[in-house]
Amino acid sequence: MSELQDSGNSAVDLAALDYLRGVKSSTCLLLPTTPSPTSLHINHPLSDQMNDDPYLGINDDNNMVSLQNVDLSAGDSSSSADSNSVIQDPVSAQLINNISMLDYQTLSKTGDIIVGPSEDSKLNGNFNTNNRKLPSFVNWNWNIIRKVLLWVVVSGLVACLAAIVAMTVTMPRSCNPELPWYQGKVFYEIFPASFEDSNDDGIGDLKGLIMKLDTIKELGVSAIRLNCIFEAHNNNYTEQSYNVTSLLNIDKNIGTLNDFKDLVIETHKRNMSLVLDFPVSSMADMPATNVTNIIYSTNDSLLVNADDTSKAIVFWARIQSVDGFYLKNLEKYVDNPNFIKSLQFWKHIIGHDKILISDEAAYRKASGDALHVLLSRIDLVDIHLDLQNGTSGLKDRIEEVICSSLWSQPFYPWVLWNIGNIHNNMLIRHENNTLTLLTLNFILPGTINLYHVDEIGLEDIPLHNNGDNSREYGIITHMMPMSWSNINVENDLPRSSWNSNSPLKPHNHYLEVLKSLTNLRLNTPTIYLKAIYKEGNILKNTEVRKSEDNLVIIERWYPRRNTCVFVGNLGNKAISTDLSSMFYGGIVIAGTNSSLIGEVLYLDEITLPPYSAIILKLEK
Repeated sequence: MSELQDSGNSAVDLAALDYLRGVKSSTCLLLPTTPSPTSLHINHPLSDQMNDDPYLGINDDNNMVSLQNVDLSAGDSSSSADSNSVIQDPVSAQLINNISMLDYQTLSKTGDIIVGPSEDSKLNGNFNTNNRKLPSFVNWNWNIIRKVLLWVVVSGLVACLAAIVAMTVTMPRSCNPELPWYQGKVFYEIFPASFEDSNDDGIGDLKGLIMKLDTIKELGVSAIRLNCIFEAHNNNYTEQSYNVTSLLNIDKNIGTLNDFKDLVIETHKRNMSLVLDFPVSSMADMPATNVTNIIYSTNDSLLVNADDTSKAIVFWARIQSVDGFYLKNLEKYVDNPNFIKSLQFWKHIIGHDKILISDEAAYRKASGDALHVLLSRIDLVDIHLDLQNGTSGLKDRIEEVICSSLWSQPFYPWVLWNIGNIHNNMLIRHENNTLTLLTLNFILPGTINLYHVDEIGLEDIPLHNNGDNSREYGIITHMMPMSWSNINVENDLPRSSWNSNSPLKPHNHYLEVLKSLTNLRLNTPTIYLKAIYKEGNILKNTEVRKSEDNLVIIERWYPRRNTCVFVGNLGNKAISTDLSSMFYGGIVIAGTNSSLIGEVLYLDEITLPPYSAIILKLEK
């Protein structure tokens, strides 16, 4: 029986030797840097005889036989299968350790590098690393690096947070489309001689105008339009202001050139522009592109090889920094051969940031190439509205303008709407409809022109039959002095005197209504945008829904914005009506009665007092 056991153990030992030879041949080929083991000492894990005897060679058969005797003398009672497994486990473990642990570089906690053994290394874990050079980053000061990186990350987070807060605080509260300074805004027209008098000589002047700039700014206007300020014939500025003798000099009755310079500076400081009424007296007689003939000297004098009108435009636009010109009498030159060349030249002189204004008469008279050039060079066309033909005529007039060629191209001139100006009767003549018509004017698409006495409802100076003086009164009839208080000056002064006052007290409460209308217009794209631009096409956004029996209804709309509706009674009797077939209701955002602002009105039954108007904002 013992012989069988001995023969079985011998078979196991021979199998183990074959296995070890195979491992040696395979691992050495795969891992060329791994040294070939020279000896191997296998100890039974349950034996107490663990010593430092020399390692056994793999081919040493005698030692393998003694290994069998050691196993038998240990008195191990386990089965032969258990003995085989016990012997094989430590051998395979050592081989795996030699292969996996000693051939890779690792870092210990102290920064030492453990590398695989060189050819003369032994399997006891002692290595020679004297020939290895440590990477430079091992010796870096990682404590400081970590602190610096921490502060960089924290600072970056704080900076991002600060940027978010700043963007939130400065973020625009609205996304209204931006327009040039002259489009969709409010112009304030002033005849200087009847505005503010700074030296008590009975004639308003430029210094007085400077004194009232803050008051004008409070109205919300974007530009001041001055009626003719140039040197008048026979030194009679108040009565013949448009009978000009020089386009380069200011009439001495209203001030000097230095006064005008101060006016320009102070106006621009308040973020307003300045536009001049400019009587056209000639056409340009040079090629439109020949700008080299315009030469400036160091003392601001001007040498221009051009006509008087072109010379004056250069002087006021480039030297005196005027922002625009209303070309008066332009319609007289539409048939002139130099008309096209002159408009091109004048626009080239002032540039695209300044404007040219034309009267409707020139626009109606021009045709062909002249009309094309006028529409491409003129920035605003002045359109006058009145009630001579009643509310039905008012509707026809508005629709005529909106359906004209001015709305055919996006780059064509905008309309400058006016109901009162220096050449037409005051609004007060329309049966106390001043405030109602002004409210209607503010709802129209385009730019608004506000004459300086209309905002307080002054009546014009009556025209009397004074024989030869009739022409004189015809000139000054619409130019009464501006009133700055509620005191009604006695009316016993001669009507030919320039300091005559309006027969009526000023309606200063109109100012608050106009301020609310201006603010509404400047902040409501539905109102100040003249049309809808879509894929290169221009679509109208205005419709007169009704104009009969003194009732006028105008609707304005714009994509993704609230629709606005003007409802006005231009008659002297109250009107009760049902508008629910057109609109359900809305919120009052402006009107002749400021106390109604903010109220919700349902239009199934609405009553409008005489000479009243409201502007409603409908739900989207």
